[in-house]
Amino acid sequence: NVMDELRKLKSQFDLAEEEGEERPNLGHFVFTGAPGTGKTTVARCLGKILHRCGLIARPDVLETTGLKLTGEYVGSTKKIVEEHLDKAKGGVLFID
Repeated sequence: NVMDELRKLKSQFDLAEEEGEERPNLGHFVFTGAPGTGKTTVARCLGKILHRCGLIARPDVLETTGLKLTGEYVGSTKKIVEEHLDKAKGGVLFID
């Protein structure tokens, strides 16, 4: 259940803060399903929820595709991926 996972994450972050420890890694989420099943909408909502809970700095969702992360020549993919990661830092990177 998504809500149970969010509550668990929030509890882990709160506990780390109370004990003066480093915040735990938020991790990654994978949404699967056929086109039109709401994966992008869920990612946008999750960004807002994570931000309201104080788990991420910004509610922004940077949306891209795997093709847009692939470079045209050897070595260019790394630069493109790093640019997207930098743009999304503090928010959500959604790769469709």
